[in-house]
Amino acid sequence: MDIEASQPSLNDLATVIGKIQIYWSFLESEMKRQLAADGKLPSKKQPVVFNWRLMLESASGDVAVIRAEFDTLDRISRGRNLLAHGIASTSADPWTQNSAFVDCIDVDDKTHRLTFDELQSLLEDIDRFRLLIRARARLV
Repeated sequence: MDIEASQPSLNDLATVIGKIQIYWSFLESEMKRQLAADGKLPSKKQPVVFNWRLMLESASGDVAVIRAEFDTLDRISRGRNLLAHGIASTSADPWTQNSAFVDCIDVDDKTHRLTFDELQSLLEDIDRFRLLIRARARLV
């Protein structure tokens, strides 16, 4: 009798990490679209996120809403940047509960463990943020 693995495998872990990077590129594309619509060509010397933040800071609007967007962007950026620049190790045993995670080293040399569930949440948060800023841009 074969026992089926019920926990995420290394392939599942790699897939969610890859999706995070792809969804991040969708978010940056939306930011570029908004910059272009506002007549602000993104500087090639600065990250798109930096340029988008500058655009939003200079726009008139509800300061509390803008601050909340910045807080969300900061949080999801930290997770994405850990994955893009700091992966140190991964683990996933599909037969062991809670064994799928990635360890990342931050710029301060601290190790951060991101579980599979946290990665799934990050993926959803990135996409939700993209949809939020798109909807907000349509209202302006």
